[in-house]
Amino acid sequence: MARYIHMSDLHFWQVVRNPLKLLNKRALGNLNLLLRRRHQIKTERATGLLDLLKGLEIDAFLVGGDLTTTATEEEFRQAADFLGQLTELAPVYLVPGNHDVYTFESRRKERLEKYCFYWLPVEEGCSVDRLPGDVALLRISTARPNWISSRGHVPPEALALLPDLLQEEKGKVMIALAHYPVIPETEAYVMGLNRGLGNGGALRRTLGEGGRSLLYLAGHVHVYSHLQDPLYPSLEQITTPALFYDKSDKPGGFTEIVVEGSELEIRPWVFDQGWQRVTAVHSRNKISLSF
Repeated sequence: MARYIHMSDLHFWQVVRNPLKLLNKRALGNLNLLLRRRHQIKTERATGLLDLLKGLEIDAFLVGGDLTTTATEEEFRQAADFLGQLTELAPVYLVPGNHDVYTFESRRKERLEKYCFYWLPVEEGCSVDRLPGDVALLRISTARPNWISSRGHVPPEALALLPDLLQEEKGKVMIALAHYPVIPETEAYVMGLNRGLGNGGALRRTLGEGGRSLLYLAGHVHVYSHLQDPLYPSLEQITTPALFYDKSDKPGGFTEIVVEGSELEIRPWVFDQGWQRVTAVHSRNKISLSF
């Protein structure tokens, strides 16, 4: 048996007061932070969360990106400190989110790599790791900087690699980790054009026709959902809430995944006057993956 924790959209934040650092998209992000997000994101909950996780015997943490809010040095320092504390409990596997490359300046200076290289994939685009517990992890990078929108993108060269990568570690359960959902609309969320995933349809088709069952983990939409893809029955998708959110309609949370043989049990957690395990509401609690 192996136990993994999927968390996403941590959004460590810092209000930027230097006007020279606001001559880009960060000006909009900083305004949003001042008016809304600094009241909604309770990163002070990190200490209590770490105490909880110490008692769960975790085998790996699967982190779906958006460590930061506007990709500043201070935000990355906060995020790296938190990931470092997670690493003391179990290995951490990370993919970037759009807020981690929030500006072209932050991407150009490789701020994400500077602070988080230890947890990122060795290969950009997509790669396969073997998780503790003998489960295959397919990491797919879907984030890129934008002038205004928060759209993602799957590079064509990554799509070209996927059919072969899906054949690796045959005979093992495979979990995919990305920031953007591969299903653009469900009962729980609608991404829309401004927040969607470029080449998302091609990614969904490639995964769905890849010849193996797959559990796809995503964030970005800040809500929990769990469903079987209506177009590709071999593809299951989970979206996990923003970890430290404190909104009545979008409470913070993470997802616990227990693997035993070919069976996966999905255990969502939310913060409601403390961290609580709840029953999944969007789909089945248990899924059986064949290979």
